[in-house]
Amino acid sequence: MEYSGIIFDFNGTMFQDSHLHEAAWVHMVKKYSKGELTEHDISVNLHGRTNKEILNFFVSDSLTDEEIEKLSYEKEAYYRELCLERPEELKLTNGLTDVLDTLKENNIPRTIATATVKENLDFYFDIFKLGNWFDINKVVYDNGTFPGKPAPDIFLIASSKLGLDPSECLVVEDAFSGIKAARKANIGKIMAIDPFGKNAELFAENNMCKDGLIKDFTNFFEVSKEFK
Repeated sequence: MEYSGIIFDFNGTMFQDSHLHEAAWVHMVKKYSKGELTEHDISVNLHGRTNKEILNFFVSDSLTDEEIEKLSYEKEAYYRELCLERPEELKLTNGLTDVLDTLKENNIPRTIATATVKENLDFYFDIFKLGNWFDINKVVYDNGTFPGKPAPDIFLIASSKLGLDPSECLVVEDAFSGIKAARKANIGKIMAIDPFGKNAELFAENNMCKDGLIKDFTNFFEVSKEFK
């Protein structure tokens, strides 16, 4: 079977910042809740979810829209501060720029489907010069109009923006909820990425890496061979 386009998750896939998001959420949960984040929560209930869903789950399910907006802004501002404090970490995942250059040279439709907010998306486009490879108008991000992963909406919207059926697309994801979302969207091929070996066991137990598991993008084209 051939695949006509590719949809990348961003955080933890294209940019290895999961630990920074986790640190920001730990800070927020400690500040506004009596609860704590467990490793299970981080794997299943954090990554891939929208800020509204995370805040409702960990802080309070009775937050107003205004409170959610305020807390979300605070969390993301804190996260971006953490990023800027670590300039040596502000780089795309190993091997990714070569992959993106090849996809661009071969006119392979591509986009990003991320649970992040617009302020972070603009930050990434500026820091990583993503405009070299992506049309920002085709990127899907958390604009508050659809549920987060594991709901399929984000990938259905992304494939539509590429002008493709979900079955014609390949998704690259690092999160448990993201892979579940891609499955629900009937994505043709789903490649898992696990740079630090944290999720390999969870993915294997749930048969989530049958289409390939990579640690970075240096062997991307070896694992994913079938593009038109």
